[in-house]
Amino acid sequence: MAPSLPTRADFPSGAVVSITPPPAGTDLTHAILLLHGIGDTIIPFSTLASRLNLPRAVIIALQAPKQMPFDIGGFHWGDDIVFSRDPTNASGSSDDDEFLSPDAQFFRSRMFLGDIIQQVLEKKCGFTASKDVILWGYGQGGMAALDIATCRMNLCAVIAVGGWIPSCIRPRDIIDLPRSTSILLCGGDTKSNITDERVKHAEELFKECRRIKFPMKGDLMPRNKDEMSPILRFLLRILVPEELERQGYT
Repeated sequence: MAPSLPTRADFPSGAVVSITPPPAGTDLTHAILLLHGIGDTIIPFSTLASRLNLPRAVIIALQAPKQMPFDIGGFHWGDDIVFSRDPTNASGSSDDDEFLSPDAQFFRSRMFLGDIIQQVLEKKCGFTASKDVILWGYGQGGMAALDIATCRMNLCAVIAVGGWIPSCIRPRDIIDLPRSTSILLCGGDTKSNITDERVKHAEELFKECRRIKFPMKGDLMPRNKDEMSPILRFLLRILVPEELERQGYT
């Protein structure tokens, strides 16, 4: 039986979401959750969802459950706010400067996302997490996605732009090695937080892990069609593999 389209009423009280259905005339087979970066809101990924126009997928932008402190606005996925020195110095700041680090503990977000996947997408809508649910996160949102895929449940896929496996995760936290979730790690070709060491760590934990380097300094979301193309190709291999095969792509 095909999964059903979620509605706002399906989500927990207080959850801030936007729901973009698949294009008219296509079957619904997958759910893609978009997770924003630290200090941001749902708005940028709600806009992205409306522009993607992906077949067979409902795209759900989720706002992080915790508000930033000090009235600075925005939301975050970590249990606490963490300050750290920037190891890449991508901003060109002084070596002594500290910045707001995305690398936190994610226990609360793991529970929040896990409940949405299990109680809403699986129980109410009929999706299967390991086959049908994809998480796409930017920065700390990507780390929250990798956290749940490492420590709580198998997913279909995770796309992390500028995010890596959180350093707080210990071997005892990781389940069922190697994990079956397909992983796509994305970052800039210079001054990137997606280092060779962090990619190797992900490759040790997951059966399939790919890396994309964007032609940019630091780790930003794709800025144009060429940069977005490899992410879309990754998604389309999942959503419409028969169409890519028909066109001669692998």
